[in-house]
Amino acid sequence: MENIRIGQLITPFGPGALYTDSKGISLIIGGLDHWYKSDHQTGEIHIDEFSIFEPRLSVLLGIDRFRKPADFRLDRTNQNARIITPVLRFPTWYREVHTGRLKRVNLESMIVTSERNERWVPVRFISACKAGHLGDFPWKDWVDCNCQGNGNLYLHDAGGADLSSVWVECRTCNRRKSLAGVTWLDGEKEAGKQSAFQRNGIVCRGYRPWLGDIRRGEVCQEPLVGALINQSNLYFAKVMSSISLPDLFIEDESVASLKNDIEKCEHQIVNAKAMWRMGEKNVAILIIDSALKAIGIEAEQNKIESVLERLFSDSSVLIERDIMPEQPEASYLAFRRDEFNILRTSVNDDLRSRDLRVIPSEVPDNLTRWIGKVHLVERLRETRAFYGFSRLVPDEHPLDDMPENALKQLFLHPPQQNLEKWLPAITVFGEGIYIELAEDEINAWIQDNYEWLVHRLKEAFRVRLTNVYQVYPPQTGPSMEWAARYLLVHSLSHILINQLVFEAGYSSASLKERLYVSADRIAPMAGILIYTAAGDSEGTLGGLVRIGHKDHLGPVIRKAVSRASWCSADPVCSENLGSQGTLLANLAACHACIMLPETACETMNNGLDRAMVVGTPDDREHGFLSRLLNDI
Repeated sequence: MENIRIGQLITPFGPGALYTDSKGISLIIGGLDHWYKSDHQTGEIHIDEFSIFEPRLSVLLGIDRFRKPADFRLDRTNQNARIITPVLRFPTWYREVHTGRLKRVNLESMIVTSERNERWVPVRFISACKAGHLGDFPWKDWVDCNCQGNGNLYLHDAGGADLSSVWVECRTCNRRKSLAGVTWLDGEKEAGKQSAFQRNGIVCRGYRPWLGDIRRGEVCQEPLVGALINQSNLYFAKVMSSISLPDLFIEDESVASLKNDIEKCEHQIVNAKAMWRMGEKNVAILIIDSALKAIGIEAEQNKIESVLERLFSDSSVLIERDIMPEQPEASYLAFRRDEFNILRTSVNDDLRSRDLRVIPSEVPDNLTRWIGKVHLVERLRETRAFYGFSRLVPDEHPLDDMPENALKQLFLHPPQQNLEKWLPAITVFGEGIYIELAEDEINAWIQDNYEWLVHRLKEAFRVRLTNVYQVYPPQTGPSMEWAARYLLVHSLSHILINQLVFEAGYSSASLKERLYVSADRIAPMAGILIYTAAGDSEGTLGGLVRIGHKDHLGPVIRKAVSRASWCSADPVCSENLGSQGTLLANLAACHACIMLPETACETMNNGLDRAMVVGTPDDREHGFLSRLLNDI
């Protein structure tokens, strides 16, 4: 039995992900149909214990129920004991390390070794497509073997630098073929060329082994390609996170206090919401009333109804907006704007805000020209929900057709009733620093450097930038002004995180960014939340909040800007205008300067250009914070 942390079952080891156990056996994390099953014969499963209530995330993803992955408990209690998360063997082809012989096994069988001390290991080649399907490597089809059964196949590796030195042969029909070109995507090498599998008439059969039935496929039009089992682009988890926001506009303090008490009954809220949506409001009120009485709280039913009206509202807007954006916004951008509007205000009311505390701080001296606000986020709660994955390339439009796409991908038999639909999620608690750039200075910077920005941010680059996961450009198109603003905010976030690692005591993998960017003329955004969070309800150690105070933050920003002004890969890094990165959506950015661990970055290190912050070695004056370099 293998141990995986609960948070890892959201990412990087969510359903459909490959996992290698301590014995070197390759496994795939099972789909959601068989989660919350116990190998304890007499124990009871109370699945409501794992419920998570996050109304804003429910609205965005179109699903009411989230559940935390179950922790494994020994038989000390009969309730929820010995719940395991299913894994399945994949791939099903194994290779004998001495002879190279290939053998296929089913999910339950074990390889029986002979007296010749055979050692069998999973083959390192599989097949995948952009639609998310995964299958064994089609050995017989590739070598064009027509022998009965699985054939007398052998895989050999001559130890060369590429796959042309790896070949498969059938010793019955004496056919053999190298694996050269099997990993090329359609059109990747030469425009108009088919993939190697397509040229051989091998198509994707829609296999989904994480759902348990590896022989059951579906029609798929995407080209099939070969892949190495440890290839990094085989799994891109789709994870949406939400900062829990308070309802600051409840005037009646008794109702505000009751709302806090009701939110403690997280497991019952989800059931009550389902009844509420079905029109059974009285049943929903009774569910909450019973939950409150169980923890010793008596409440009037009309006040319970008032709280549930606010909690179960279809609108994701929990705050009053004085300024509305001029242009319509995508749902995700509006989702972020709610957080932006709260983080830039003071939130220090334990009665109305149980999970978020935001304290305004002073902007460091001599930085007021560029920085408009600094707020200390002393307490926050973040809910991270897993809603599917993509393979080979990240999904450009992950929220399309939600929740149907997620349910179809994660369940062998997708639930049809709303009461049965759910997605895995976790809740973490932490702290952070919110920094907002001065809007007037951003506009002045864009105007003063207009020609330089137009030359640097060409239209083709801006179009590629719109394809980056979680960027969300204006619906009117990727303007130069928007691209410059986004690159500035995102690059500054990375620059600060790289410096905070030395100041706050957290590793760069422990810190995360949350960007708030909009070039809307009426309601622009240019905010950065740098935070850390852990599963403990007590949160983290407070190091980030301490750094956010005026006397500490000023030197940190100056050091960060100074470090970012030079890269060990300069001048190549700064001068490369042909674009860099996996999506060609970076300019002056590499692992030697501002790139972070992918867990820390919202966009997996795409959409970066430190020249927006500090200019280039030849043109320092164009950076937003270039003038700070003269004072250091």
